[in-house]
Amino acid sequence: MIPEFSDPAAQGLWNDYVAQVDRMVALIGPEAAELSEDLRAHLADSFASDTSGSEVDRIQRAIERLGQPSEFLRPMLADELLERGARTYDPALISRGLYHTIRSGSRRAFSAIAFAAGYILLANFAAMTLFKPFFSDHVGLIRGPNGSLTFGIVGDGAGEELLGLWSIPLTLALCALLYVLLTRALRRYGT
Repeated sequence: MIPEFSDPAAQGLWNDYVAQVDRMVALIGPEAAELSEDLRAHLADSFASDTSGSEVDRIQRAIERLGQPSEFLRPMLADELLERGARTYDPALISRGLYHTIRSGSRRAFSAIAFAAGYILLANFAAMTLFKPFFSDHVGLIRGPNGSLTFGIVGDGAGEELLGLWSIPLTLALCALLYVLLTRALRRYGT
């Protein structure tokens, strides 16, 4: 149910709002398709119930009452992406879900930041695995000149590498273990 607008500017506001809703709902998935129709109906009802002022003023007030789609649909989108990513172990879905959770500004944003930090640590281990054959003296378990130990990627003259090529299977195992643990925790977190 689309209102009949005589003012093209009001029609443009309607179209822009509905397009934003449709984009967000499409990202959530087919189970949210009915939501788009419900939001259109609420917007149309809110517009029709307001009889004072121009069509542009009335549609703007209706949009203000309903709110911006990114504000109320982003948490749903984040939940759906995280649930699908945790179920399929798809890193792209997980990262998009974490991004939208952080952007939603909800109470869950802190947890999303913690999960993101875990996945960044995983990426560091993956980088170590890839760089070890090319920069063997600068990647792995390094004992510095003062006796301190560093596990990671270091610059020139940082010290002696202790593990040799054994750091490759070690970082691969850490990657696999961390990915499974984080993703399973994310799955439990989402339920």
